[in-house]
This record gives sequence, structure tokens and C-alpha cells, in this order.
Amino acid sequence: MFDSFLLAVGTTGPFRAFMDSDIMGQMIVIIQIVMSICSWGMMLSKKARLDDIHNRSARFVDAFVKKNDPLEIFVEYAHAPHALTETPMGNVYVKSCERLATLVPVEQRQRMSIDPTYRLSLTRKQMDLVESVCAHSVEEQCVNLSGPGMTWIAIFTSSAPLMGLFGTVWGVMYAFQAMAACGSADIAELAPGISSALLTTVVGLVVAIPSTIGYNLLQGRLESESVDLEGFGEDLMGKLRLHYLEDR
Repeated sequence: MFDSFLLAVGTTGPFRAFMDSDIMGQMIVIIQIVMSICSWGMMLSKKARLDDIHNRSARFVDAFVKKNDPLEIFVEYAHAPHALTETPMGNVYVKSCERLATLVPVEQRQRMSIDPTYRLSLTRKQMDLVESVCAHSVEEQCVNLSGPGMTWIAIFTSSAPLMGLFGTVWGVMYAFQAMAACGSADIAELAPGISSALLTTVVGLVVAIPSTIGYNLLQGRLESESVDLEGFGEDLMGKLRLHYLEDR
């Protein structure tokens, strides 16, 4: 029974169509398979990265919410800020706090060194500068979340069916050239060329359909993470204004 199956595979189906294809058709199919492997490898890697970012961000937000002073975490990690920049939210937090720290007047710094209980206060214009840095950091991290990986996945997903169409046109042209060379329109002579031409379209759809589904699912995850990041930026600025805006 197994021998019969191998015989059927060798004489009919995609494998036979691949063997009947010319070198161009075979190269197109191989490229499409490589594109499928690359796209799925990138999608699985991106999903694992997003899962890790989501878990790390959730722990960071929990720690941030529990602190009464929004700068408390920044002060705790003053000697190791890189520990906070492992997540997009941590990057936004560090850059916003660093900008706020640079805006603290010298007299307030001196007074803080004498009286640790002294409370900082910034003007509305100074707080607007911090907000601009926060907003820019949020946009930057949203772009970094996507990264070049999503661009390549989109390229593979959209290129696979187009390559399949190119392979089909090429195969049909090859089949008609063979028919012209033989001087007859026998279906037995046309069938192998037509089947090999359609093979590239089939492979292109097999590559594109699941890749498109995976890409859209990842895009939904990225949008969700971006919304959470924007929400954190607004929460951070709200707490900074509440604690350090002098004319609130």
C-alpha cells in the first residue's frame, strides 16, 4: 500500500508537476517555499517577543502603580537605568524622567541636597517639555515594536501570490512554445506544461493565505500593545503633573 502511495505521488500531484516544470518554474516554487519558511520563522519570533514584552510591561506597570511618587522607581534605578529600558514602557518612563530631571532649577537641587523632604515644582511650560518628550518616546517605541520584521512578513505575504501569477504566465508561455515546436495541439503534450504552470499559483496561495492570517493576528497584537503604551504615557504625565506642577 505504501509503495502504491509513493507511485501515485511520483506520477501525479504537485511533485509530478514540479518535475515537469522548467528551471524557471522550479526556481519560483523553491523561492516561494523559502519565503514561507522565513515568514513563519519571523512570525513565531515576533510573537515570542511580544509575549515577553507584554509580561515584562505588566510587571513594570504593577510596580509603577504601587508607587506614590512617580519618580520613585527612577531614583531607585538611578545607577542602573538600563534595567528599566528592557520594555517600551520602561523606555518611555526613563526618557520622560530624565527630561524632567534636567529641568529642575539649580536652587531646587541645592535645597533638595539639604532637605530631602523638599518637594520639586515645575512650571507649566517645563511640564509641557516633559510631555513632548513622553509623546515622542511613545511614538518611537510604537515604531520599534513593529520593527523591520513586520515589513518583511508583509513583503513575503504579498509577493508569494504575485510570484505564483508570474510562474503561471511563464509556464503557459512555455507550454504553448512546446506545442508550437511539436506542431500539434495534443492535450497530452499540453497537460504537463499547464499543470506545472498552475503549480506556482497553488504554492503561492498556500504560502500567502496562512501568512496573511498570521500577519493580521500579529498586527492586532501590535495595535493592542501600542494602545497600552499610549495609555501608560498619559498616566505617567498625569501623575507627574499631580506631583510636580506648581500651578496645578
